Amino acid sequence: MNKRHNPAKWQTEDGHSPVINYFSSIGQLSDAAVRDFDEHTFPLFIEKRKLLLKPGSIADHFYFIVKGVIQGCIKDEGKFITTWINEENEIVGSIRTLGTNDLCREYLQALEDCELVAIPVAFTETAFDKYPETNIIARRLWEHNYRGAEDRAFICRISSAEKKYKYFLEKQPNLINRISLKYIASYLGMTLETLSRVRRRQNKG
Repeated sequence: MNKRHNPAKWQTEDGHSPVINYFSSIGQLSDAAVRDFDEHTFPLFIEKRKLLLKPGSIADHFYFIVKGVIQGCIKDEGKFITTWINEENEIVGSIRTLGTNDLCREYLQALEDCELVAIPVAFTETAFDKYPETNIIARRLWEHNYRGAEDRAFICRISSAEKKYKYFLEKQPNLINRISLKYIASYLGMTLETLSRVRRRQNKG
């Protein structure tokens, strides 16, 4: 998987894991919970184009994106199909395997050099029991994740390539000039040529 631990743990301004600020923007964490998250999460770096997870692997961590872009994709008849694309301040992982003994069924690939925070799934289960406030934060994160799934389902059902692209621009405008258009075309369910034509028409308009 070609991923490595950062040799120094939390070289941040406040000395805490970056997930602390993120979680604190959602709900208040106790001092004890902060200490536990600092201890049990760890920094991770993964190079562009390398895989974070692949089918058949055990999805035993979530990953908070501090810097970079991660895509989820599947392989069908030899072709990779992008199913989602996430950037900074998002948590990624193999969500569908949670609560099961199933192995990962998709690829998680870095589309840029990525700085991440790894969050052990087993630790989150312990945190839910020890710190009641983490259940509130988790609920709000699941609501956010569900809205993202709704957006992906919605965009798949739009028949017009122009409307699909417009909807993507509304939801993830920062990605257009940041990653290769082939991933966006795949996510939108169109060829790269079609996406290029749509962009040319919209730019002229």
